[in-house]
Amino acid sequence: MTSLENLGRVVSADILVVGGGIGGLSAAISAKEARPEADVIVVEKNTTGWAGLANKGHGHFWFLPPEQGLDEFLDFHVRKIGAFLEDQVLLSEFARASHSVLERFDSWGARLCRNEDGSFFRESIKPSLPWSMTLADLDMLPPVLRKATKLGVRFLDKVVVVDLLKDGGTVTGALGFSVLDGTCHIFRARATILAAGGQSFRILNAWSSQRGDGIAAAYRAGAQMRSAEFGSSVEFVEKGSKRPIEGAEDALYNAKGVRITPLAGRESEPALGVMDAVAWYKEMLRGNGPIVTRHDENPLMQEPPAAGPGFESAEDDLTGCRRPRFEALRERLARKARAAEGEGRVAEVFPGMAAELSPIRVDRLMATTLPGLFAVGNTCYTGSALVGAVPASPGRMHGSGLTGALWMGMRAGTAAVEHAEKAAEPAVDAEQCGALKRRAYAPLGRAAGVAPLQVVEAVQAAVSPIGYSVYRSKGRMEEALARVLEAADMADDLVARDYHHLAACNEARSMVLCAGLFYRASLERKESRGWFVREDYPDRDDRNWLKWVVVENKDDEMTVTTEPVPIETYPMKP
Repeated sequence: MTSLENLGRVVSADILVVGGGIGGLSAAISAKEARPEADVIVVEKNTTGWAGLANKGHGHFWFLPPEQGLDEFLDFHVRKIGAFLEDQVLLSEFARASHSVLERFDSWGARLCRNEDGSFFRESIKPSLPWSMTLADLDMLPPVLRKATKLGVRFLDKVVVVDLLKDGGTVTGALGFSVLDGTCHIFRARATILAAGGQSFRILNAWSSQRGDGIAAAYRAGAQMRSAEFGSSVEFVEKGSKRPIEGAEDALYNAKGVRITPLAGRESEPALGVMDAVAWYKEMLRGNGPIVTRHDENPLMQEPPAAGPGFESAEDDLTGCRRPRFEALRERLARKARAAEGEGRVAEVFPGMAAELSPIRVDRLMATTLPGLFAVGNTCYTGSALVGAVPASPGRMHGSGLTGALWMGMRAGTAAVEHAEKAAEPAVDAEQCGALKRRAYAPLGRAAGVAPLQVVEAVQAAVSPIGYSVYRSKGRMEEALARVLEAADMADDLVARDYHHLAACNEARSMVLCAGLFYRASLERKESRGWFVREDYPDRDDRNWLKWVVVENKDDEMTVTTEPVPIETYPMKP
């Protein structure tokens, strides 16, 4: 009989955290702070402290200051963002805790922007919105990594986690491999936390680090998925540079010079809305393209005032916050945009798919439906029902993704420690590990086959068209799903040249699976609600569709069911 040691390197811990970004570090630190003697290990396929999305955006952190009204925020969110699909209790708890979450994060060394009086600097894209944002530079996580290391958290980089291990119905660890030398790693843990990000389908660069590995592993293990139909976030981007343009939707014009987005009511829009993308799609179908945005009508694209004495940029002057890494990134993107689009004040744009699929179902303590397994951040942002009928972070609230990952990580770390204290010694079956290892390494044994990029491009062709993924209909979604199934057949013949290529094969399989989740859940919801719009069911249907769509792996079949939202238990009702 084959032993675990003969299959690979066996690593044991109390808490296994998969993913070394902001959510994973938050979970690891919180676990150690709750129980200093706990053995916590973070496994990251890239580099802990620089992984994930925290260092790839604008450094926005959403929060609700103590003096801003929780009731006002909840009313706004439920009616204008989540369309009554939120877990309103969870949303209230998040909003109420957000300020203290950022204080705690800052105490770990994150260096959030503050005013002279010590309060958080507040940046508001639109003053009418009932919340605030603060800022940090893009190197916020290395100091947090040092904090975790000082607490005794262990780290293992360059290791891909492929599958979860189970003893009966309980998760007892995971299996993966090193991208450096291919060594198989078998992790035994009393509790496992997935913090590996969501699924972006690799269409827009800023989000492309999200490869869906954790989602796929959880689904294969039998964890339920919820609200996968909302995984189709878009951003308007410049055609040449693919650079997102914040506020572009406020000044869209067709080729005839006709404004295609309304002026009225936009001051209360928290961010890009789905109907802006639908407007672009309809104009293109009518032959009225290309669609352009006029920078001089976009408040977010106006030239800032000159910097005052002693400041390197106008933003530093306005915020009192030096952010050199963000400034360098912004300048690189601006140079790229100028090279692609020129110096004009008009740019051709299209809605680029950012996806943000994040469907792992969790409860209010971030526990999945599998005992021993927790999830945080963009693995479960939508699956938590935190934001209702919109895609994952920012969920139409800029900065809520980073703050949400912190908050979820803090909850999961504490809950995982409590679970681990009561859990039995994790049992790991060598036969199960052997079967999973053979499946994971199979592409290395093929002399010929399909390259991972071929599968990725096939899936992208099924999810990137707006008529497939944003403005949906039964016929178009069935066409898209057929393409996904063709990609799944291709994935059966994946071939890898080396261990990095083997990691790419795992990502390609994960992408196929996530696309299937998205379209099967989308076909089930027969209405339009929030970000979800169907041409063949254009109206919101509270009578029949105040429900969550749940997808689950049962005997290797993707089964879809619905579950009523317990609206009678929530304060806000339609």
